Amino acid sequence: MQNRKPAPFNVVAGDTMGTTWALPEGAIARFGKGDRSDVKLSPDGTYFAVASGVGLWWYDVALMLPISLWETERGLINSVDFSHDGKWVVISNWDQVIKVLDVQTGECVYQMEGQSAFAHIAFSSNGKWIATADGRGVVKVLDVQRGVCLAQMDRGTHEWPGNDISQLEFSPDGRRLTATAQNPKLYSPDDQVLNPDTEGDQTYVWHPETGEAIVKFAGRDFAFSSDSRLLAGAAADETLNDANRIDRCVSVWDVTTGKRIAHFTGHSDWVNAVAFSPCGQFLASSDRTLREWDLATGAQRAVYPNFDRPFYLKDGILYAVVFPDDADTIETWNVEKGEKILEISDGIGGTGLAKSLAIAYTQEQPQQSTEKRSNEQVNGNIPVYAMLREPRFPLPDPQAIWVDDQTLASKSIGRGIIVWDVPQKCVRETLMADENIHSFTVLPEGKMLANSGVFLDDTTKVWDVDYPDTSIVEFGADIWWERHEVFSPTGEYLAVGSKDGPVYVWNLNQPEHPIVLTGHTDYIWALAFSPDGKQLVTGSDDETARLWDIEAGREISTLPMDEPRVPIGVVFSPCGKIVAGGMDDEIRLWCAEQLTTLRIMSQPENSRRTYALAFSPCGKYLASGTWWQKGMEKMAIRLWNVATGENIYTFWGHNSDVQSLAFSPNGTLLASSSFEGTILLWDVKSFIDA
Repeated sequence: MQNRKPAPFNVVAGDTMGTTWALPEGAIARFGKGDRSDVKLSPDGTYFAVASGVGLWWYDVALMLPISLWETERGLINSVDFSHDGKWVVISNWDQVIKVLDVQTGECVYQMEGQSAFAHIAFSSNGKWIATADGRGVVKVLDVQRGVCLAQMDRGTHEWPGNDISQLEFSPDGRRLTATAQNPKLYSPDDQVLNPDTEGDQTYVWHPETGEAIVKFAGRDFAFSSDSRLLAGAAADETLNDANRIDRCVSVWDVTTGKRIAHFTGHSDWVNAVAFSPCGQFLASSDRTLREWDLATGAQRAVYPNFDRPFYLKDGILYAVVFPDDADTIETWNVEKGEKILEISDGIGGTGLAKSLAIAYTQEQPQQSTEKRSNEQVNGNIPVYAMLREPRFPLPDPQAIWVDDQTLASKSIGRGIIVWDVPQKCVRETLMADENIHSFTVLPEGKMLANSGVFLDDTTKVWDVDYPDTSIVEFGADIWWERHEVFSPTGEYLAVGSKDGPVYVWNLNQPEHPIVLTGHTDYIWALAFSPDGKQLVTGSDDETARLWDIEAGREISTLPMDEPRVPIGVVFSPCGKIVAGGMDDEIRLWCAEQLTTLRIMSQPENSRRTYALAFSPCGKYLASGTWWQKGMEKMAIRLWNVATGENIYTFWGHNSDVQSLAFSPNGTLLASSSFEGTILLWDVKSFIDA
């Protein structure tokens, strides 16, 4: 197969990590590469493409470094796949635009609009069709050359649509399309089951040109035989009722006749993967114990404990990808010999890319020359391949906070708090790496506090980040998990908003009896403490903003508005005398002492809804960030003169909602965090008197 190197777009010489690639005007750095929605290895195994909030990133497998960045004009790529010959790559974005691009030139070969592939996208082997699964569980087949939809796949009655397609693939010959629909239980806001008759995981096989269903069975994690005649998948234990369903069996179907030809029942736990041998005579399946089956006789050929995720090479040798417990490596083993073949360190792309690379590396081992890959090391006789680790931010807000003028801190997914070196535009260190940090703050004296919530538990722990071995306080927080919260600037309080109105404030020195602020009647969108920590302002879905006295535990006043509006962003000025509130069509400034409206800044029609707000350290300027609205390609970050209400400058950069803003202590830089999964740094010294 020809090695098709991606066209090198937006590459900046000397910047190997892409921190300054395709930056918007006024930005000096981008931290994070955007929320990763999909990652695919090229058919020849030399490159992989990452669909992200920024655009389509290309990486060289041997170097484990980015080499190109495509489609930055809009970004928000949610799905990607390659044609079987590696000539084309297909992408879809949040705006329901699908593009087929030439890998070597980046040229758009075909484009279709109004077609969503939010969940999955897949190329057929003939290169003519694309299968899509949208956010409502609808599967379609598109003829990209003619720009039409061939068929919508028949799922039967689907009263409660949802993003439930977990796997979507064409058969190797392209004559069948298969998908697994999860059919999950859906709940009302008051936790009532809306669809009690859900079927659970179901795998469908369709005719791609007609949408007609050929096979449907209770199961998942399917695989085709190389000749496309057979389909195998994890299947339900038919001795159990639906309420106790465990997919610990394996069913094999002849998709040419629509009949099940085998059903294996030897596993004791959930089957997580199946694989056909190249000859089509044998099938391997695993539930952390790997079993190999003879399809002709239905007999079990062999059992291999402690092996996972099987695959065969063309020579018929059985391998397994193993994920050791409490380790950051993925291993490949020759199952019959019990020999470890290679290791891959965990990193970008997660387990999906790691497994693809493990198979690719295993395939090339017999032909490997004495020249090593640049990402290869050797541990004894075992090659160890390093995968690039890059910070990822939790949705919706990375929550960037300045430590000092040279240092920025942000949350990360599963790896604590990232500390960024701003002049060097790189990660300096990671703090609390073993904790899932829910929120954190930097106090005026530089001390950092962090809050970690315990998953599926109502326990909250607060840490002094300088002393990560022991939390400084632990308390029960029996409120809605997805919550807005904020530390007071004094480090004395933690305030948390609920989904139904009450605001809980814990004194971290005496957390046993939280202060409960009652008055709001709906979801709490925003909270902000005054600089002295004595007052709290809140915004709610009940269309009010309220000011509270924390020490007294009472409401001071509802802040005035001309008409009911939802304040989705609130912030105090550095002096504590002004409160800013961001709403759908305006930013309102209130006097925190007289409780009157000082000024109203109206928002332009095309970018109105304001969530993120931040005062400059001098208090003379206010920054605001907008949420996405239909038709917008870039979000606005506006700088305002507080005294006059004048919009003195507007930056355009993020592809999706601006969630938070923060000025550096000297007021020369502004950090913006976005739902797209990036933090941008903006140079503002030319526009404000810092």
